[in-house]
Amino acid sequence: MLVSMLLTLAASANPQPAALETTLLDIPGTRGELLALHCVSPEKGSGKAILFIHGASFPTRLASGFEFAPGDSWLHAAARHGYLACGLDFLGFGDSSRPRAMQGDRNDAPPVMRGTQASEQIALAVDYLHAERNISTLHVVAHSWGTVPAARFAAMHSGELVSLTLFGPIVPIASASKEQDDYGAWWSITAPERLEQLHYKSMLPPDLHLLEPAVEQNWAAAFSKSAPHAPTDAAGVLRIPSGPSADIHDARLGIYPYRTADVRVPVFVVYGSYDNIVNDQTAAPFLSRFVHSPLRWQLHIDDGTHVMHLEKARRSLYESVNAFVQAAESMGH
Repeated sequence: MLVSMLLTLAASANPQPAALETTLLDIPGTRGELLALHCVSPEKGSGKAILFIHGASFPTRLASGFEFAPGDSWLHAAARHGYLACGLDFLGFGDSSRPRAMQGDRNDAPPVMRGTQASEQIALAVDYLHAERNISTLHVVAHSWGTVPAARFAAMHSGELVSLTLFGPIVPIASASKEQDDYGAWWSITAPERLEQLHYKSMLPPDLHLLEPAVEQNWAAAFSKSAPHAPTDAAGVLRIPSGPSADIHDARLGIYPYRTADVRVPVFVVYGSYDNIVNDQTAAPFLSRFVHSPLRWQLHIDDGTHVMHLEKARRSLYESVNAFVQAAESMGH
């Protein structure tokens, strides 16, 4: 009886979040295009949510929603802290609709999914969370290219957010080339090629391996299912929207589709010690641009690369972001 009671108390002290559920949101003014919003609900509703924004090449289910084991993802971890944890797939990614330009020749259309358009899709997801899920306290956590549209949304709608976390943000670098590439509508890669890139072998010592075993085993197959296969492409080739690549080029030059001075919420810049996009020297001047943010945190986490959310240090990332979120809430909003 005592053992049973102790187990019951332990379960209530560590509530388990629900399974991931997907809601499809209509995009006004389109021909039936839909946005996929993946959410994990906490055991008890709190009126609080964290919206996760993915990076340039892979969607929610491969990023914050990737399950290393059943119920073990960043979304689930945030839900265990009492938040409705949601990840948005932008058009052209994951379970969202594919723009027509993704189906044709890559040279027939401009880059698909620029940051300005993506920030409008964030606004649609936020409207849904406020109106349909009764969310009054909202945090945004964005990765890599996703930090561009997320910061743009924050600059335009600071009153709707409590905090903004920029994980591995795209920051200016002095050596960036001003020459603009011809990106086309989309670019292509195979799942095994993208998995190989995730190892970041050129950034790590030869004896250091950081990816979680579940990523090695399951990630490539899931990635292959997450993107369209055009019948005219070679076997296994996936089409990825090129808009993020064009945005990254601009951001490297210090050109962003927003004014940092317009962001008036707490900002957290977090990255791994082996991140090849941002480091201690470049993060500080980038963060200093957010002159009207009432709270600014900067943290590098040891033994992490640009995809630390898929690596062994991921729980350090989870908990540092949760600490920042709590600090932002303690300031009042």
